[in-house]
Amino acid sequence: MNPDHWLDAARRLLQQPRRGAPRQVDLRCAVSLIYYALFHWLANCAADALAGATKPRDRSWTRVYRSLQHRQVREQCRKGRRPGALPSSIHRFATEIIVIQAMRHAADYDPDTRFSKSGVTAVLEIANRAIRDLEGATPAEKRALAIHVLFRERSV
Repeated sequence: MNPDHWLDAARRLLQQPRRGAPRQVDLRCAVSLIYYALFHWLANCAADALAGATKPRDRSWTRVYRSLQHRQVREQCRKGRRPGALPSSIHRFATEIIVIQAMRHAADYDPDTRFSKSGVTAVLEIANRAIRDLEGATPAEKRALAIHVLFRERSV
C-alpha cells in the first residue's frame, strides 16, 4: 500500500468543492486517512528494513508488515524509549504518529469532537513533512525505528 495514496485521498476530501464548511464526515475520514498513511509508511519501512526491499515481496516481508500493531506503536512511541542515537526527524515522527493516532480515535469514535478544515489541513502537512523527513533516514536508522516499534524491551 502506498502511503502517498492515503494522503492523496485525504487531500481530495479536503478539496471537495462545496459551499460553506466541509462536512464533519469528510473531515473525520481525512483524519483517519492521514493516520493510516503514517501507519502504512511505518509498516513499509519496517518490512523493507527487516525483510528486504527487493521485489517481488516474499512472505517474510508481508509477515513483518502485518506484525505492526497500532497499540504497540503508540506504547513504544509514548514511553519515551525512543532510540537516543537517531535523528530528530525520527523522534518527531514518533511524537506525531501518537498525536495523530489520538486524533484518529476521536474522529472515528467520539461524536462530540469537531474538526475544522484548517486544522485537518495542518495535520496533513505535518504528516507529509514527517514522511518526507524520514525518507531521508539511513537504512540503519530505519531499521532501528522498525525494531523499536515492533519489539518490546523486556526487563531483566
